[in-house]
Amino acid sequence: MSDKLEKYLSKGKAGRNDDTITVPADGEEWSVRRLTTIEVRRAYELAYEENGDPKDSYNEIDVMIVKATEHEFDWNNKDLLLAFNCTSKYELPPRILDNPADYSELSKAVRNFQETKDELMKEAKNSSSKTEKQAG
Repeated sequence: MSDKLEKYLSKGKAGRNDDTITVPADGEEWSVRRLTTIEVRRAYELAYEENGDPKDSYNEIDVMIVKATEHEFDWNNKDLLLAFNCTSKYELPPRILDNPADYSELSKAVRNFQETKDELMKEAKNSSSKTEKQAG
């Protein structure tokens, strides 16, 4: 059996290894999970009608934000849906994060997970080296 086939067989049997990052938005720390290709594809399916027209109340980024953060945030909470007058959890992200900068932070994290992760690591490294210099 080829090494490539063996690699993917073991990956499939191992299950998902959720990679997450923490992104600040709206004065909160949001844990964002890396989405799989299937989840990204599903986000587009949920955001558009079968004929390709966008749904009125949310877009694919809203779906991706929900999918990437629902492991720690209950988007389906009935009180939350009622408070924001929503029928679908996918309508919530732009309403909850009504400051475009906050929405943008989560949007960037779900669309460019690795790039955002690298930026956060670089920031953390820079801030810790400044602390060491200040202490010395």
